[in-house]
Amino acid sequence: MVAARSQDGWTTIKIEGFGGIDLPPNMEVQGGAYREMSDKIKEINGISASKVIFQQKNLNSGSQSSLNTYARVFIRTEFGTAGEFQKLSNFSLNPSELKEMNDEYKTEIYNSAASGNASVLEWYPATLSSLNGYKSVTLGYKRKLGANPPVMVRFYFFHNSNRIHVLTFEYRIADEITWQPTFEKIKKSLTINSQ
Repeated sequence: MVAARSQDGWTTIKIEGFGGIDLPPNMEVQGGAYREMSDKIKEINGISASKVIFQQKNLNSGSQSSLNTYARVFIRTEFGTAGEFQKLSNFSLNPSELKEMNDEYKTEIYNSAASGNASVLEWYPATLSSLNGYKSVTLGYKRKLGANPPVMVRFYFFHNSNRIHVLTFEYRIADEITWQPTFEKIKKSLTINSQ
């Protein structure tokens, strides 16, 4: 797997077991081994991981100016047993099953917020949707952590019979004019490997 750079500074990141997604020039792959790899080479030759995080540029280097905004893209894969997610992958959820999924995530997120000095300001219920041609379940919320500015969070769940890919977008609402267009372009770059 090879990452491709486009003329406008975007890089296609290939993620083993997932597919590909474009990294914009105003974001970087979050620290650790990924940072070392991207510092040493101009292309990322594939990342084998169950979780990859994009964040605002220069946060890895500790630049103070990078703290003037907040943006994250989380790409995560959860593995199950063969057939475990078959009903979800066929998107044959009836309204009560979709509500049950919504309620489970809502309870988990509200409980997590309460234990972490955060509050959920608004909830966007789970719906069946499509992102770049891939069927998904989408839900979201606005949150506030302590005295920090409010953040918009949107989840996309892509299922097949033995795994769920979760794509999460987060940005400060005050910075929407910067991050919303960037995130829309990232969404349009999404490719998911057939399993």
